[in-house]
Amino acid sequence: MSEKRKIWIWLLIPFLYGALVSFVPMIIYPVAAQIVFGAFWLWVGMRFALLSGNSLKNFAWGNSLWLISFLLFLWQFILTDDANRNMAIAAVSQNYMLSFLTSGVWIYRLSETDSIDATPIMTLAYIVMVVVFAIGFVWGKIKKKTQIE
Repeated sequence: MSEKRKIWIWLLIPFLYGALVSFVPMIIYPVAAQIVFGAFWLWVGMRFALLSGNSLKNFAWGNSLWLISFLLFLWQFILTDDANRNMAIAAVSQNYMLSFLTSGVWIYRLSETDSIDATPIMTLAYIVMVVVFAIGFVWGKIKKKTQIE
């Protein structure tokens, strides 16, 4: 299997995990899922950094499914009111970041709010996901540069 095909499979793994958890809750304890997927997503970011070609394109390609999912999430939970929300699109848009939900909760709790609001928690999970990928990407670029020198 070519490297590019493997990479597409890697990009689908967070979505597939989220879809599976939607049907079978608690496959992996949430904190364990956060650690495993955090390490995995960091590694995926590193792998995209090591691809040949334009770094900006590789970064964008690596976050393409994330961006589509995040835009669907914003559309359904920020721009659309409850009465007009498409439940199928809303459900699918949450799958991609589900393995990072624990980090969203951790960061949300720092706000010292007594209430729980799912939309900011999920938004934070999406942000953490892209930040982890970006850290892996930069780390991979540094690693690649030091190997060349």
